[in-house]
Amino acid sequence: MKKKSQYSQSGFTLVELMVVIVIVGILASLIFLNISGVDKRKAMQSRDFFLLDLQKINKESIDQGRVFALITHPETNVNPFGYELVEYFDQSQNAILDEKKKWQKYQDFQIRNLPRTVGFSVESLDQENQNATNQDLIGNQAPKMIWYGNGEVRPVRIQFYYDQQPIGDVIEVDHLGKINES
Repeated sequence: MKKKSQYSQSGFTLVELMVVIVIVGILASLIFLNISGVDKRKAMQSRDFFLLDLQKINKESIDQGRVFALITHPETNVNPFGYELVEYFDQSQNAILDEKKKWQKYQDFQIRNLPRTVGFSVESLDQENQNATNQDLIGNQAPKMIWYGNGEVRPVRIQFYYDQQPIGDVIEVDHLGKINES
């Protein structure tokens, strides 16, 4: 008969310990990838909602004959990147011009806030405005994206960013409000 050893060995072998470490590493990487994937999906979803907003604004501008502009609010430590719609009120007939009353918040369009680290840039595309004379709408102080109310739009190029990296295709809006994704 064999004699039992006074010291029984219990614990994990080195191979078992390495297998557990590999499994924990794989699970941690899957969780990390899934979290960043969710954020990118939120960024793309925000971009899609923005495209729907552009179509709605264009239709409403034409239907109501109103001059609208898109104003952006940069991301801060307190607030995320956002955008809102403002309406132009011509004051050329007024004796006293009030700069604050030219562009007023459009009440039927709430401020849209994008998820953290998501934003977009708007770049004006060159276009000759030979017949335009209103510097409020075509000058350097005018917003970059304007719907003129007669079916025309100031052409722009828009790029969405996630964590300061471009995401999605460039969006171009031509002078008739047609949206092209390149």
